[in-house]
Order: sequence, then structure tokens, then C-alpha cells
Amino acid sequence: MPRYIDVDGLFDTTVAVFAERGYRATTTQEIASRAGVNEATLFRRYGDKATLISTALTHALANAPFAHPTTTGDVTEDLVALVNAYVETNRMYGGAVETLLVDMQRHPELRTVIAAFMPQLLNAVHVIATHQDRGQLTPGDPVQKLVILLAPLMVFGMLARSGAEMPVAEFDPNALVATFLDGHRAR
Repeated sequence: MPRYIDVDGLFDTTVAVFAERGYRATTTQEIASRAGVNEATLFRRYGDKATLISTALTHALANAPFAHPTTTGDVTEDLVALVNAYVETNRMYGGAVETLLVDMQRHPELRTVIAAFMPQLLNAVHVIATHQDRGQLTPGDPVQKLVILLAPLMVFGMLARSGAEMPVAEFDPNALVATFLDGHRAR
């Protein structure tokens, strides 16, 4: 086994195993085997499975595209960028986030990970709120508006990962944002 550990690779492996198996069925033995490291090294570095998974998910989510939305003066451009960042993050880590949301109810030791996801949500909410403040979007709770914008992507992401037959091949971000703006653009 190598002395040097590719931490990014270890975290990617940890997130993948967690997404595939869930918390209970994820083992440090499988993570170590897939990552090409000694299981004892995982325990020396992270102490336990929960800490390893929490650290890996926190690292992954902090570096995901959805973690860094930007705001320009163009509401359409910003919302399309936000949707694209969500889609890319969901493609990379959506299964892990869904697993986390389900498993943290049964395994309280995972609840700290949601703290890594909250800044992303708050940054995305800030994009909505900024355009509301500029008079480009209708007033109202910016969290609810974000959920309205992203809900179709959330549902189709879950369906795609379940193996369900998809009625559409993929979303057109421009069409999704145009539909959202039809009901939420300030007049």
C-alpha cells in the first residue's frame, strides 16, 4: 500500500460507496479496498466511519459547482448558470446527497454534513434575493422561489438514479428558466 494517500481520490471513493450503499452498508474495508489504502490508515486519520464519510462529503460539497453561484445584472443568465451548476453538482454527487438526507434521520452522526450543504443553498438563495432586491423577480420568500426553480431537476434526478423510464432525455436549462421567469419575473 502507498505511503502517500490521494485524499481527493479517497474522498471521491468514500462518497461513491456511501451513495451506492447508504451509511449502514458502507464499510471502511470496502472504501480502503477501492481507494487502494490500508483500512488501519483510515482509522488513524479519521477515527471512525462517520467522520470519514462526513469529511468526504463536506469536502465534495464545498468544491462542487453549486457551491459558487455568481450574480451579475442579468437575471436570466444568473438563473441559467445556477441551474447548470445544480445539474452538474447533482450529476457528480446527487446520489450521495439523497442518501445523506435519508440516512441522517437514522444516523445522527451524519447531521453535521448538512452544514456543508447549507452555505450552497444560502448562496443560491442570495442569487434569488439579489434579483428580487433589484426588482427583477417578484417579492416573496427566496427559499421557496429557489425550490420552485430547482424542483423539476430534483425530481428528475431522483427518477434517473432510480432507473425509472424518463419521459424526457434531459432538461433544457434555458427553457426551465424561461418557464420559471414567466411566473416570477417582476412586471
